[in-house]
Amino acid sequence: MIILYHTYTGQEIPEVPELTIIQTPSHNAMDTVSFTIIAIVSAFFGAIATVLARVLLKELQSKDILAINFFTMGAVLLLLSPLFYHFEPTPIVMALIIIIAFIDTAANYFLFKTFEKTDASVASPLLSLAPAFTFFFSWIFLSDITNIRSFVFSIAIMVLIIIFSIDFSNFSVFKQATLWPAVLSSILFGVSAIPSKYLLSTLHAINAPTLYMFRAGFIAIFAVLLFRFTITNISITQYRVIFFRGLIVIAQWILLYYALSRGNAGVTITLGNITPVFVFFFSTLFLREKPTMKKFTAAILVLVLSLLI
Repeated sequence: MIILYHTYTGQEIPEVPELTIIQTPSHNAMDTVSFTIIAIVSAFFGAIATVLARVLLKELQSKDILAINFFTMGAVLLLLSPLFYHFEPTPIVMALIIIIAFIDTAANYFLFKTFEKTDASVASPLLSLAPAFTFFFSWIFLSDITNIRSFVFSIAIMVLIIIFSIDFSNFSVFKQATLWPAVLSSILFGVSAIPSKYLLSTLHAINAPTLYMFRAGFIAIFAVLLFRFTITNISITQYRVIFFRGLIVIAQWILLYYALSRGNAGVTITLGNITPVFVFFFSTLFLREKPTMKKFTAAILVLVLSLLI
């Protein structure tokens, strides 16, 4: 069985049933073009969300935006829930959702923490390591069959991504502000993907959009309890950016699932994981970050990593 994981969250992408459709060759060609474009647009939206996170966190702290970010996403998904809602509650299912949300609260805190003092073009490749950790944890805890050669190559590429991202001229500061938060975020997302996979693929008690809706709500609650959210730290303009970013993230996932339903899953996920490449260009254009070959190489290595896992 091929397991597909998404950049950043490391969440398993649920299988999309294949449909047998009778159509002309020209329609087949059009469908092929369509799903690849949709997957690329999904990655494009992911890059916009990354750039907006950096814009917000230049002036705010992670604890300031964590609760309102996920409250916004949860509220939007709740409004859309009649279109996708599927949930069969049991004590085990509820416990797993709460565990996932608690882990992801910490993971998202460290994700946002990375952007506080780090260029988006540097942070993005480091935050894209989560699927590799999920790959590893699935092998250990779920006994998913893993090709040893792919595993070794994945580890090697992870190390290269870290090396190409490190600022060796000021390593002590980089380690505290960027490396540790990014790696911790990726590890935690990798861990939380294991109960998510169990819920989606084994119990079948909930579908992905419903899980993300509940997850967003619980993360907002945990963030309020842990970080004492106050609205006075955020301006009206920043609220608008947070709301817009939430819509962008939701659109990113909707487009990814739609692309999966229309075309080859491997091609779709690979194209969906080119977000760091877009971030490299967007951060240069809109954030005035200095482009370097090291940053570009790290972004390309993320694409290679997605091909392996």
